[in-house]
Amino acid sequence: MTTVCSFLALLTLLFRSRLSLQLEILALRHQLAVYQRSKTRPRLKSADRIFWVWLSRVWSGWQGALVFVQPATVIAG
Repeated sequence: MTTVCSFLALLTLLFRSRLSLQLEILALRHQLAVYQRSKTRPRLKSADRIFWVWLSRVWSGWQGALVFVQPATVIAG
């Protein structure tokens, strides 16, 4: 099952546009920046909200990247 999931993930990556990948990287880096400046629960500022509004208009896959990641999640994954 893991092999099948990995293969499907690879196929998805191969067919994604470069712009889509760059926007996803931008979204994930923004989330990390928000997380790093927050001591407890991530707090969004007006500029953060404007960023996500803009991103939602230029990238159809923005919702898939809208997950604030915690270091424990990355380590456990």
